[in-house]
Amino acid sequence: MSGALRRAVQLGAIAAFCLGGQAARASDPLTGETIAPPPNLNIFFYYNALANAGAVGTPHDGTYSRNTRISVDIQALRYIRSFQLGGMIAGVQMYDAYASFIGPQGAGIPAAGPFGPGRVKLDHTNGFTQPNFGAFIFPYADAEKGNYLVTGVWLSPPIGNYNKNATLDYTRNLWTFEGEAGGRATLFGTPTGQNLALEVWGEIYGYGDNGDSAFVTPAVYANSMLGGGPLVPATSTPAKLHEQPTGELRVYVPYQFYAPTRAVIAPGFFQSLGGKQVYTLGNGEKLDSRLRTEESQLRLTLVTYLSPHWQATLNGDYDIVSHGGPLERNIELRLVTAF
Repeated sequence: MSGALRRAVQLGAIAAFCLGGQAARASDPLTGETIAPPPNLNIFFYYNALANAGAVGTPHDGTYSRNTRISVDIQALRYIRSFQLGGMIAGVQMYDAYASFIGPQGAGIPAAGPFGPGRVKLDHTNGFTQPNFGAFIFPYADAEKGNYLVTGVWLSPPIGNYNKNATLDYTRNLWTFEGEAGGRATLFGTPTGQNLALEVWGEIYGYGDNGDSAFVTPAVYANSMLGGGPLVPATSTPAKLHEQPTGELRVYVPYQFYAPTRAVIAPGFFQSLGGKQVYTLGNGEKLDSRLRTEESQLRLTLVTYLSPHWQATLNGDYDIVSHGGPLERNIELRLVTAF
């Protein structure tokens, strides 16, 4: 690796991410999605999520937090059609999202050589993300006891608004394959009354390569430099991106405290592992981006029915660890209707 490129990696790697945590997920099931819907139902979802980060995690320990600002609004539509298959509840689904970054984006960096702490400017791209197509089946569903098991698959083709020269981009431009399984067990109470349950989700992702990628090094500004001029010019080096498989775990403990509207409060935990990203440059040199899909997150979800055909969900996420990515503080509203 050339000295200039090595220095660019050292100074710019913390910012060369595509919001890997959220962007890598073909699905992000919330509490209650382990409950089998009735067959022959059309279900429509609207999501609006505000994601904010005031710090960026290093690839290992600690955080860079000086002058960091990453803020994005995500709106999404999702459709599910349920039916019976071999005596079991099954269905197909699809969704797509539109991501809009809010204002200028930037991330803080520690002291670089003789210079003081600085800041990298994060170029960003708004637009539609990759569409996601899925199917699921409930091999076990006991509505009387409130116990369920669901399995599903997702496929996301590499289409969407993609800019390989942008530092922040919710479109990965690579095939994404996901297998998932979720289970729910009612621990106390009954499904029609007050009850406490346990929900567990597990997902595994596989990725194709992005042959039209680039290693993006944004401009770095040192706070101690006179005039705040650029320390390293922004560059975009053409490369092929390979991402190793990712595993995810979600655990919710939903408590239905008001049966008439099926109102639920559910603390939760999310963990992702893996996802090492490696660039292959034009000369065949492999470059570890130092990015991983490794995130630990606390969640709190509130769910209630507004009417027999409308449900509202409010979900909050709080990253406690994020290796090589932004530590997100998210709030999400979901509205659901069915007929």
